[in-house]
Amino acid sequence: MPKFSRRSEQIPFSPIRTMFRLADEMERAGGGPVFRLHVGDPDFTPPPSVIEASSDALRKGKTHYAPSVGLEELRAALAEKARRRNGLAATTEQVIVTPGSTQALFAAMEIMLGPDDEMLLPEIYWPNYVQQVLLIGARPRFYPFGRGFQPELDKIREQITPKTRAILINSPSNPTGAVFPDSTLRALYDLAVERDLWILSDEAYEDYIFGGAHHSPGSFESDLPEEKRRVFTLYTFSKSYAMTGLRVGYIVAPSTRAGNMLRKVQEPLVASGGTPIQWGALAALSANDAGIERMRDIYRRRRDLAVSILEPAGLADYEPEGAFYIMADVSSTGLTGDEFALRLLEEERVAVAPGSGFALVPEFGPDGTLLNEPTSSGAPEFATHPDARYRVRIAFCVSDAELKEGLERMVRLVERLRKASPAPAGAR
Repeated sequence: MPKFSRRSEQIPFSPIRTMFRLADEMERAGGGPVFRLHVGDPDFTPPPSVIEASSDALRKGKTHYAPSVGLEELRAALAEKARRRNGLAATTEQVIVTPGSTQALFAAMEIMLGPDDEMLLPEIYWPNYVQQVLLIGARPRFYPFGRGFQPELDKIREQITPKTRAILINSPSNPTGAVFPDSTLRALYDLAVERDLWILSDEAYEDYIFGGAHHSPGSFESDLPEEKRRVFTLYTFSKSYAMTGLRVGYIVAPSTRAGNMLRKVQEPLVASGGTPIQWGALAALSANDAGIERMRDIYRRRRDLAVSILEPAGLADYEPEGAFYIMADVSSTGLTGDEFALRLLEEERVAVAPGSGFALVPEFGPDGTLLNEPTSSGAPEFATHPDARYRVRIAFCVSDAELKEGLERMVRLVERLRKASPAPAGAR
């Protein structure tokens, strides 16, 4: 049998998708539902105007290829949104519509990074970041967090090497729910300017901040000429409009030239996104913001509910400021996050995502070769950052009643485990 490529063999699996599979298998086996707290899939439906506009496009035969960069009407509307709401100096030519922001990330990385280049990522991160950097053939480096999962600015500079080409910013954060203040974003931007780095700003959760306002790093350079801009900004319809399965995202490139580079990359990657869904996305932009405000209020309420259950049980050591996640600390059980997640699923039928998968640390040799070898699972075993090893990610994307029941079951298991075994030395 021919061999698979080394890059495909050496990238890790996502812990979110692994729990998806295990939860599905458990439900198919019978015994009742699984409380699914492991995935950030909003439990809402898209605005009615999205469904109608997409259906209307299908009925009218708008089912042919769209341009590789997206429908002109949608791009123009997105450029206007980026100028008005995000403070970006965006033109239609700088907006690229993508089949989800996951693909937008990969497209942006493709024009930033080459083999053996390095990208700075947060040390606790959405798993796809490392998967994509490795798939390109580049290397991830990680910048540290302090209290509340905020970047430690004084330690980031020492992570930059002559091979570093870009830094990724994710605020509000998946998986921590942390929101970086304007001063932190400005400091990261200034460092990128000083060291001549690209910035990739993932703002998928821009509409879910529970206090204060969202800030886009790209707004810091809105008055600069295009040739001096460096921020690629990523957005998605998945979270703000509950359109996860419809797969629509977009990039705002820093310049027309960068937009043209993305246009070129899109052709071999995806050809184009789905046409009817893009008409639906255009309708979403015209929908009343009351729907987003309602979802934000519900997520805030669920955040408060989760903290009220987890904190007294010693499982929450911070309060998320945005998105719809919390990284709960289960170290007092004596189990790692991976072990705890499996026990919780098996004994209480509650699915959470192990924290280790959000903090894998690939190991490279002196020549830049990735040393982690694939195992029988189909992926290598990686070291894990200690701040995530004893945590699990919980998503607030189920009803209040389901969230409450799932978390109470989780606390019940924690209490049993604490009685049975003390926490290991070094656990938090």
